[in-house]
Amino acid sequence: MSATVTNVQRFSLHDGGGIRTVVFLKGCPFRCPWCCNPENLSSEPEVSFKERLCIHCSPRPDGGLCATPPEECPTGAKELLGRRRTVADLMAEAARDRAFFEESGGGVTVSGGECLLHQGFLRAFLEACHAEGLGTAVETTLALPLEDVAGLVSACDTFLVDFKIADRARSLEVTGIDPDLRDANVRAVVAAGGHVVARMPIIPGFTDDEACVAANVTRIVGLGISRADVLPFHQLGQGKYDSTGREYAMRDVPQLSEKDVEAVVARCEAAGLEVVVHGE
Repeated sequence: MSATVTNVQRFSLHDGGGIRTVVFLKGCPFRCPWCCNPENLSSEPEVSFKERLCIHCSPRPDGGLCATPPEECPTGAKELLGRRRTVADLMAEAARDRAFFEESGGGVTVSGGECLLHQGFLRAFLEACHAEGLGTAVETTLALPLEDVAGLVSACDTFLVDFKIADRARSLEVTGIDPDLRDANVRAVVAAGGHVVARMPIIPGFTDDEACVAANVTRIVGLGISRADVLPFHQLGQGKYDSTGREYAMRDVPQLSEKDVEAVVARCEAAGLEVVVHGE
């Protein structure tokens, strides 16, 4: 069993508690304008190109991208994004950090894209992690039909679930995410004994208005979730749009500081939620 993976990021500190190794699965059916992992939107491998690193070693007469294959690029200007990885292959890599997981209470997190596009592979990989004694988490919209709730819950210690645009019609229009489907899945996961942490990305013009924040907080509390991670908008993904040739709608939007989200934190805390800014 295999899936297309763009990156295995070691020593992450904001993706599920402790030191994490994060596996990024490629492919997402949604289109959030602020997405910070645009290289994972397509399910297919693609080539990124960083102009600043190019030494023009094999220029093309038509002025297009050089003919050098990514694996032969001497400077890393061209890079292949996405290759097939097996469960065993990924496990061997993730297990290298076992000592850090044990010391910090960390583990393996699967992200994307939307990792639920690969539910069979996802469950098999999480089960393999558990078999090796590694903690597990997933970062997800939880807004796709779940094939095996009980099996997924038994293999996953923590579900980090996005709460973005609260209004259903606007959410479907802007991102394609159905908040009602997400909420139904959260209820199913919680009923099966799963642990859910809400993640609230605060995005100027999309999720930062008072009505949206209030609606999300009400939903989170109503679903029986006790913790919310407040994630201020950042610009860490901007360069990825340039290197993959994608338009970035948020290019000129200033990123937010912790001070900018103090009102959101206060509202969450007033509702009885434990709040972690940036996540952990």
